[in-house]
Amino acid sequence: MRTFGKLALASVSLLAFAGPALAQGAGKDAEEGAYADDEIVVQARRKDESAQDVPLVVNAVTAEDVAKLNLRDFKDITAVVPGLSMANNANGIGTTSSVRGVNYDVNASGNNGTIEYYLNDAPVSAAVLFTQMWDVGQIEVLRGPQGTLRGRAAPSGSITVTTRKPNLVEVGGFVEGTVNDIGGHNLKAAINVPVISDVLGVRVSGVVDEGKGNRVRSINSTAKPHTEMQGGRVSVRATPVDFLELDGFYQVIDSKATQFDQAASFSLFSPGAPASNPVIRPRDRLAISAAARRISQRFETLGWTAGISAMGQKLTYVGQRSNARYTSADPTAGDPANFFRGQQITQNTRTKSKQQSHEVRLQNQERIAGMFDYVVGYFHNTLNPPTVLDRPTAVGLNFGSFGAVATIVNTKIGRTGNSAEESFFGNLTAHLGEATELSGGLRRISYETESDLFINCPNYTDCAPLAAAAERAKFKKTIYNLSLKHRLNENVMAYASFGTSWRPGISVTGDFSLVRSALQTSFLFLPPETSKSYEIGFKTNWLDNRLKLNVTAYQQDFKNYPYRSSSGIYYTNYTFVSPNIVPTVGQFNFVGAVPVRVRGVEADAQWQILDNWSIGGTLNYAKGKVKNGLLPCNDLNGDGQPDVLTSAPSLGQLQAAYGANNLGACRLSVTSTAAPKWSGVFNTEFTLPVSDSVDAFTRGLWSWRGKAQNDPSNVYDDVRSFDTLNLYLGLRDPEGAWEVSLFGKNILKDRTVTSVSNGPISTSYQSLPYVMGPSGPQVTGRPSGAVYTSPYAAIGMTAPREFGLTARFAIGGR
Repeated sequence: MRTFGKLALASVSLLAFAGPALAQGAGKDAEEGAYADDEIVVQARRKDESAQDVPLVVNAVTAEDVAKLNLRDFKDITAVVPGLSMANNANGIGTTSSVRGVNYDVNASGNNGTIEYYLNDAPVSAAVLFTQMWDVGQIEVLRGPQGTLRGRAAPSGSITVTTRKPNLVEVGGFVEGTVNDIGGHNLKAAINVPVISDVLGVRVSGVVDEGKGNRVRSINSTAKPHTEMQGGRVSVRATPVDFLELDGFYQVIDSKATQFDQAASFSLFSPGAPASNPVIRPRDRLAISAAARRISQRFETLGWTAGISAMGQKLTYVGQRSNARYTSADPTAGDPANFFRGQQITQNTRTKSKQQSHEVRLQNQERIAGMFDYVVGYFHNTLNPPTVLDRPTAVGLNFGSFGAVATIVNTKIGRTGNSAEESFFGNLTAHLGEATELSGGLRRISYETESDLFINCPNYTDCAPLAAAAERAKFKKTIYNLSLKHRLNENVMAYASFGTSWRPGISVTGDFSLVRSALQTSFLFLPPETSKSYEIGFKTNWLDNRLKLNVTAYQQDFKNYPYRSSSGIYYTNYTFVSPNIVPTVGQFNFVGAVPVRVRGVEADAQWQILDNWSIGGTLNYAKGKVKNGLLPCNDLNGDGQPDVLTSAPSLGQLQAAYGANNLGACRLSVTSTAAPKWSGVFNTEFTLPVSDSVDAFTRGLWSWRGKAQNDPSNVYDDVRSFDTLNLYLGLRDPEGAWEVSLFGKNILKDRTVTSVSNGPISTSYQSLPYVMGPSGPQVTGRPSGAVYTSPYAAIGMTAPREFGLTARFAIGGR
């Protein structure tokens, strides 16, 4: 009751701060009145179109959706877009996404993902978006191969985020506040000022968010999990003459996190495993680390757009620069199993990334010869993401169930690199009468990359890079797509499409072994990936557009898809312990280039049953499978199949099983993604007028994920089907000027374990031989590789139940 008392008190203070009116679909400003009020307008093909007229699958999350469903974190959109999953990696640097049966892991694919992300029409790192959302105009999730119309080639889709532009006519703004019962609060605000009416406008917006992150605490630390984030954006819009429009924005995001990785007793998943003391259950949300990982991130993004319209044509230039800085301090990275009883073995990681892109495109605004639309353009993108890692290796004494650190050897690892991509692209659409449309496009890509790895080099100019890890590559490739759209009648549109995609070969960072085998290297330097996609579907409108039903079926075939195991592979790792290079037990998520086939069906329906009652739902099926691919695996018995591990192998076992290969490999036909084959979303909203100035409403959002096999080589981490239910109840102004709502997320308190490590948490170290003398242990020889296995596993879980209150207030041009 004390918690809810604080919540109620906070909610009273927030009643004066509430958020924006519910937004219309994107594109309304450009052509007011061109679309019905209930239509979602998208820019999937570089022009304003109703989502129902676009011959591909587009999931649009509008500003209205974001406000209604209290979607604060960008990753929250997965609750309304089935088949899409997104997560931050534990190191605070990488991100993982999945759509249409394949994953995008930054640590595996670098900056060349299966999904491309865009902010105001320019490509950005996923990490720039994987934070809080504020002052968003619209989010569009496009499925299937992308690249002949927008930015970079992406085999599985793209996600575009458009922020609100300044209103050139009316002063306005909003304030929105949210508090919850699990220690979090969030405040967003924006103000819009037309400096010169119809000519120049400025919009300033910001967000402040604090919370307890994943709410995982450690049994071996008094530190508390904590997250905080501040973001701000200044947007400018100018139309000095009728044919010229200029837009620009500058955005800064700062975030910090103190967090632990969740653990649970391994015996709960493997009954034959040793018992743990204490027993930790998943619902306890506990860790075993002796200290918390601390992560700091800063993103600065500057973007600008210029558009000139003349003679029925439009020339557009889009430019953007993004600087990112990541720092991570993990005090127990060298001792995840807490073998050394809290003696800090800190790994520090520092990454600075600079990305810049430019795009120029020309397209028609008035149809040519009454039947043709076109887009042609040029795109250029560069990326420079240097990383410095201080990697510790513990050298210690083994006293049985615990150890003592004799010394810590820090290895400084530097990764430098640059990539540059340029391309020419074009798309032509022919309207063959009123009902039929034929479209085709292509993009010619030139890509160049180089990277080097430095070991124990104080200054990159003072020593030579590690020759085995150097990468120099140039690629040229043409991708294309074709689509045919035909409207059978005013209610039914059918389409078919074919598309190709390409991603450059990648180098995988994370294995810093000083001695590598040919097999090991093949899982670190991968060839380019290609894919072909086939898709058919139809979109329909019924009952005077009150009912919409869409269905799509597709198949996509990949060659050299970079498949990354979700569980670490044990291998012989050679590290430097002065004055020698010595072997030890390593664990890393190696990547294999494999053939993959994905088949799926996507269906969605929206029904406005009554003027004040609507329901909708989406069902997604995607089956992705690796087809006889050579993958890294734990295969100590040499039978060609992944082993079921109950403890980490010793160095002797690894060397005996793998010899000079350093690790094992299995030829497998397994699932290609950790996402479930089946997933779905159901939503409903009912509104009831209380008076002429007040409406009451209730909303529901139910999300379901079918059972899934996370890592085929891991028998412990299969996930059962589960669902989450969010409910909303509140009052609002019919015109959208204010709203107050109570919400509950995961109100049924689902506690599904979504991942389990392939075996218990272990610590690899260099063990010193010793004898006990009169004054203590006396070292008798050189260190050798050793490993300690804890009785706990690393796990992941669904988010905890959350109750809260949100209040929004808006005035003028919002």
